[in-house]
Amino acid sequence: MNRVDRLMAIVVRLQSRRVVRAEDIAAHFEISVRTVYRDIAALGEAGIPIVAEAGVGYSLVKGYHLPPVMFTAEEASALSIGGKLVEHLTDASLRKQMESALLKIRSVLPRDRQDYLDRLERSTAVISRGANPIPRLSSEALIPIQRALADRRVLALDYQGGQRREVTKRQVEPLGLVYYADNWHLIAYCRLRRDVRDFRSDRIRRLQLQNELFSDHADFSLERYLEAAANEGKFETAQVRFKPELKNLLT
Repeated sequence: MNRVDRLMAIVVRLQSRRVVRAEDIAAHFEISVRTVYRDIAALGEAGIPIVAEAGVGYSLVKGYHLPPVMFTAEEASALSIGGKLVEHLTDASLRKQMESALLKIRSVLPRDRQDYLDRLERSTAVISRGANPIPRLSSEALIPIQRALADRRVLALDYQGGQRREVTKRQVEPLGLVYYADNWHLIAYCRLRRDVRDFRSDRIRRLQLQNELFSDHADFSLERYLEAAANEGKFETAQVRFKPELKNLLT
């Protein structure tokens, strides 16, 4: 990427975030922090109103952006999920183009939609070990879960257990949405069990978004949770093969 293209890309990146650190810009464009300083200075000299706050990062002066694209919350959510799936389930060439396209779209979103996507991205993950297609999560479940994650709202669930198969009513505080083991999983603090629990989406029999907000779990990290789960072997898969003559005994 030549410098002119990089400078334009930096402006787009600044438009798509509230604050961007020099280190993050350097990592994204694979340049040194010193080069970032020079690029920011050049943009300032060109008339781009960039605000630098020591120890925080760079941002554009409020009001300096292209006319906002009026995406709904559901459309913004779809962009977030689509980006995650492309990132994990396609080759590098398509990932790069998708990232560039989403960044351009995101740069012209209103600030509240950008913040909405930021919160969704921090609480959504895809872990895929094979080539199996990802099952669809119906809009009746996906939209309330995403709203609950972004707005920190309580969800009411009717959830069917895995062994006894009984259905229990739960009030949960959503913390993450993860795809693994051929299913979407809602990671949430369960008020019934008083602990963080993993709810398989295909076992949720009823789901309702509540008006109640929650403010706890500031110390919860989805990344750390997934690392701990991986260390416990939660994402490991196994294939079992049987001889053909045993088929009738197993059915």
